[in-house]
Amino acid sequence: MSTDKITIFIDKQEFTIYKDPQTAADLLRLAKEDPAVTTLVLKCGNELKKYKDEDKIFLKDGMTFVIFHDGPTPVSYFGPDRFTEELTTLGYKPELVTALDNNQYAVLKNYVITLGKFSGKIIDLAVLATSDFPISVASAIHVRSHPQLYEKTDTVPDVRNITDSVLGSDWLYWSIDFNWEKGYSTRRLISKINSVFHNA
Repeated sequence: MSTDKITIFIDKQEFTIYKDPQTAADLLRLAKEDPAVTTLVLKCGNELKKYKDEDKIFLKDGMTFVIFHDGPTPVSYFGPDRFTEELTTLGYKPELVTALDNNQYAVLKNYVITLGKFSGKIIDLAVLATSDFPISVASAIHVRSHPQLYEKTDTVPDVRNITDSVLGSDWLYWSIDFNWEKGYSTRRLISKINSVFHNA
C-alpha cells in the first residue's frame, strides 16, 4: 500500500486519498454514488473517458472525474423528497419549510462556508425544492446570517442581485445562474453553491 497521498476531484468535490490503484466502482462509492446507476468519467481537457465499474485506475495527483447518471430517473423519485434524501446522504440535516409563496424550501441550518472571503462563516442556507428535482433547480439561494453577508445595497449588476426573500425578513435572496443540466446531482448543486461563496 502506498504511503503517498494525492488529491483528486469527483464532480468538483475534492478527495485526498492514497496513491493506490482503485476501480471505478471504488471511486464512485467514495463519492457516495451507486455504481449500479452511475458511470465514472475522466475529464482531460475537452476529452472524456468512461470507465466500467471493474476498470482499475492508476491515479495521479489532480485527476478530475465527473459522474454520469445512467438511464432515466424513476418518475416517482423526483422532487423535494429526493432532494432532501440526497442532502441527508451527503451528511446534511435538511428541514423542509413552506414559505409565503406556498413552495417548499430545503433549509440547511448551521451551514459552514468553506471557500472565499466568507470562509468559516456559519449561516442558514435555503434552496427551493423544485417539484421535478433533479431535472431543474431554482436560480437562487436564500441566506440568513447575523449580520448578513451582503445587503440588498450590495447588489452589483451582472455580478450579484440580492433582494427580499419569501422566507421572511431575516432572509435574503441571492439570484444565481447555476447553468443546470438534466442529470446533475445534489452533490453537483452543493459544489455550485460552494463556488458561489468562493466567488462572492
